[in-house]
Amino acid sequence: MTCRLLAVGALFLVSTAPAAAQWTQGGLGRVWVKSAFYLQQTDQEFDLTGTKRTEPTGKAANSKAVFTDVIVGILPELDLWLQIPFLDLQITGSGPDLRSTGFGDVRAWLRYQVARLHKGQTPIALRMGVKAPVGFQSLDAQIVPIGEGQWDLEFFGEIGHSFWPTPLYAELWLGYRARFANNTTFKDPGGEFVYLAEVGGNPTGGTLLKATLDGFVGRNWTVERLPTASSRRIVSLQLAGGVNVVGPLWTEAGVRVPLDGRSFAAGPQFVAGLSAALRFR
Repeated sequence: MTCRLLAVGALFLVSTAPAAAQWTQGGLGRVWVKSAFYLQQTDQEFDLTGTKRTEPTGKAANSKAVFTDVIVGILPELDLWLQIPFLDLQITGSGPDLRSTGFGDVRAWLRYQVARLHKGQTPIALRMGVKAPVGFQSLDAQIVPIGEGQWDLEFFGEIGHSFWPTPLYAELWLGYRARFANNTTFKDPGGEFVYLAEVGGNPTGGTLLKATLDGFVGRNWTVERLPTASSRRIVSLQLAGGVNVVGPLWTEAGVRVPLDGRSFAAGPQFVAGLSAALRFR
């Protein structure tokens, strides 16, 4: 896996990361908006064997991104999620610097709340989504790819629990990402099993602390219709905190640390964001 692919891969997983107790964000007449800035500067990678090492050719990835997420309540049990990323990816060292800037692949999901158990404190939901290859560029040697140029379908089962009156919550996502082939580059990344577990709470009425463990395990890629031994995996721990600034506006900051992986960037990511939950009825 080249350093060019690691640059975009490092930011690939943030699309699954929740804000806090995600089931509280939607609902009829509600709109939740978040804009988050991600920064990663690293020359560390997990190689094809899963060993963490310094990139052997001396290259380093400088990845910046702004992810805008919107959740709109369509019905009491049905929400529409939309994510639009803007990426600035750069590779330095061992030759001329390479850089690409632009909008990345757009994702959209529908989430249906199946049930609320234990007096409404344990919601169960199903979510289905699609990724459109808006940010694809030809994998030319002089271009840092903003996307991999193929469509994805995602299927998730979700369960959460509020420990109210104790101000704590927990949630678990398990899913599968079906990844289709890129007919331009003749690369098929195969499917990925995706997971996320998060716990969080409110130390005070206007603060939030949370810890998120998330990752995926991918299948071997097929290149020009030939199977390879190349597959990706990553597991990361994110620690974050938030503060209610004024009214519905929250600010959030944290760090995301890769714990283990294969064919993936290994450096930490730093994140800062603003979010707001609005009600229209």
